[in-house]
Amino acid sequence: MTDSETYTSDTTRTLAYGCPHCGTANTVDPGAIGELVTCVNDNCRQVFKIDAPAGHLLRDDDPKAVEARAHHRDTSVSQAEQELCTVHPAIFGNHPFSFLGCLLVVIGGIVGAVMGRDELIQLYSGLILALAGVLILSYWWLQTRFRSVTVTSKRTLYTQGIFSKQTSEVQHDDVRNMQVNQSFFDRLVGVGHIAISSSGQDDMEIDVRGLKSPQRVIDIIREYQ
Repeated sequence: MTDSETYTSDTTRTLAYGCPHCGTANTVDPGAIGELVTCVNDNCRQVFKIDAPAGHLLRDDDPKAVEARAHHRDTSVSQAEQELCTVHPAIFGNHPFSFLGCLLVVIGGIVGAVMGRDELIQLYSGLILALAGVLILSYWWLQTRFRSVTVTSKRTLYTQGIFSKQTSEVQHDDVRNMQVNQSFFDRLVGVGHIAISSSGQDDMEIDVRGLKSPQRVIDIIREYQ
């Protein structure tokens, strides 16, 4: 038995096979590949097997091969995880009154040290106050730098810790609940409290206060759900 001839019809999504016995064209559905069919020619009525059409290797410079490789690269890039945004808590948003108090202590200490530079006790007292305020502000700044919410095209990650790092993550597909809470003061300074939980979890896996632009973070997550 010789191999049957085949071609594909784009308009009907069917395959036409030439009968290996009489050459008559037989139109079949692609689902019939691998099965036996009977020739439609009443004078033949022979049975033959529907084989899958065989592909052939394209040359590297063939336009179809070039287009296929470009499409494959574009698909691979689109499927790769991409970082969309990284947001840190705000120092002022988390400790507004304490921040102002420390700032006043620093300013007052410097002013006191300058005005009392002729008296050692007043000079050192002012410098100690200013240094204490700077140390507290620096500690808060480090805390915010080492706490971040990162949103990628696939998940949301919350990372915290200066010496030891802890990471919580929620896949966008698994998000069950998202909350944004902003007091009147929070709205004035552009910060807020966000909480995110995934399916099957009772607690909020990501819970961050004083985060900059909280609604923007939630909107990006919703866009990629």
